Amino acid sequence: MNEIKHLIINSGSTKTPQIADLLSKEGLDYTLIDLEKVTLDIFNSHDKIIISGAPILLHKEDPAPYIKLLSPLLELDKPVLGICFGHQMLGILEGGKVTLTQEKRDQEAIHQLIIDPLFEEISQDAEFIEDHCESVSITDHFLLLADSESCFNEAMKHKTKPWYGVQFHPEVSTTNGHQLIKNWLYFCS
Repeated sequence: MNEIKHLIINSGSTKTPQIADLLSKEGLDYTLIDLEKVTLDIFNSHDKIIISGAPILLHKEDPAPYIKLLSPLLELDKPVLGICFGHQMLGILEGGKVTLTQEKRDQEAIHQLIIDPLFEEISQDAEFIEDHCESVSITDHFLLLADSESCFNEAMKHKTKPWYGVQFHPEVSTTNGHQLIKNWLYFCS
C-alpha cells in the first residue's frame, strides 16, 4: 500500500511550522510549499492538503491571485483542511464573501452545531486559539459545523467535496487542536 502524501501550503502564517510538527509527530509523509509555488502537478502528486493561515485581510485585498492559485482544488476530489485564511479561501472558491467581524486574538469557546467526525473526542464549547478579524459567509455548498461569540462561521464542511475549514487555529490550540487535526487526518476523508 502506498503511503499517503500530505501537502501543507504555507500561506505565510507564523503558525505553519506547528502544522508540520504535528504531521511529523504522527509519522506522516508531507511536503511543505509556499502558496505562490503551488501548481496542478503539486496538487496531483499529493493525497491530502492543508492550507495554512496568512497575514492577509481578504476583506481588503483582491482575492483573485489566491483564487487563481487554489482553483485547481475545484476539479480535484482530495481532502482539504483550510485553516483561517485557508478556511476563507475554501469559502471564496465556492462563492463565499469575506467580511470584517469582531477581532479575536486569544482563546475562545467553539460551539459545535452538528455532530461531525472533525470534533470527535472534543467537548462541546472546547476552547481554541483565535487570531482573526474576518469571517467567510456560508454558501449552499457548505454545512456550518460550529460558531463562537466572535465569529458566525468557525467551522464548515463541504456538502459534496472532502473539504473542511476552521477559522480558529488548531495547530496552536494544544490538546483540543491536535485532536481536531488528527480527526481530520484519519476520519474526515
